[in-house]
Amino acid sequence: MKAIITLFILLWVLISCDKQKQSARQLAGTWELTSYKVKNAEGLSTFATGTGSIHFDKCVKNSIQSSFTFNATLAFPGAAQSSISEQGTYEMIEKGDYMTVKQLDTLGTEIGVYTYRILVQTKTDLALEYPDNLGNYVTLIFSR
Repeated sequence: MKAIITLFILLWVLISCDKQKQSARQLAGTWELTSYKVKNAEGLSTFATGTGSIHFDKCVKNSIQSSFTFNATLAFPGAAQSSISEQGTYEMIEKGDYMTVKQLDTLGTEIGVYTYRILVQTKTDLALEYPDNLGNYVTLIFSR
């Protein structure tokens, strides 16, 4: 009985790791921003207009961690246009359903950590969501 339980646990761990690696491989490449939405605590959503892209480097063999860059120019209704420029590393977690993003400055010093929820991930579509520092939920939608 112990052998069956041990085998089941081993298979579960291997399958979980495989899904994380598969998600990381599918994420690699450049994605164009198609939608940027901020939803506040009251449930009201605001959409920004603009352009941008995120690039995920290909993970090295047997890894679920790599680097990314994100650049966008956005404007919310009634506000001036702003630019976002981020770089850092990402790591797939929780069976590839989430990823931890570490934002780095130009010297490689960590300046922020976010957990992105992967809402949709196909070969052509990607939707990410994360809570910002103000308690809002930010949803980014990308396509290839």
